[in-house]
Amino acid sequence: MRAIRKGVKEYGVSYKKKTDSKDPYIPKAAAPVSVCTDCRHVYMNKRWYADNGVYESVIKTRGSTETICPACRKIRDKFPGGVLTLNGAAAAAFRDDLMNLIKNEERKARGINPLERVMSIEENGRGDIIINTTNEKLAQRLGRAVKKAFHGDVTYRWSHDNKLVRVDWQAEAA
Repeated sequence: MRAIRKGVKEYGVSYKKKTDSKDPYIPKAAAPVSVCTDCRHVYMNKRWYADNGVYESVIKTRGSTETICPACRKIRDKFPGGVLTLNGAAAAAFRDDLMNLIKNEERKARGINPLERVMSIEENGRGDIIINTTNEKLAQRLGRAVKKAFHGDVTYRWSHDNKLVRVDWQAEAA
């Protein structure tokens, strides 16, 4: 017989967290095989693929539909999922190194999920660099990578209404 400790609550399947995406760009139902007309990514098996070999094989077979992937729609609508702001004198001093780090991290993230992209990189008049991403996970990943490489302080602020995160990094130049 199994002993139950007093005050310890056992969790069953009914307590399992239910994920409900509130991202309006993620379709609830999609065609079995779709091809993005902008970036040539392929949607099949409930996943997006960025492989040219997959694209060529899908184009040769009939039955695929043309669509625009959620990342391309967000870029077209200028609707970021994450905003990374690089503040301070270090952003201007290490600009080239920061941009190389951002590009490398984006390339790694796109290898895992092709919908994770940098939408735009802008500079305001005060020397800050503002990077818009298609989803919040990439902005968080970029913030962690910048902190790891260049130290400084990182703050994360999540929106309660929609899927948006603002990541601010600040460091002093050495």
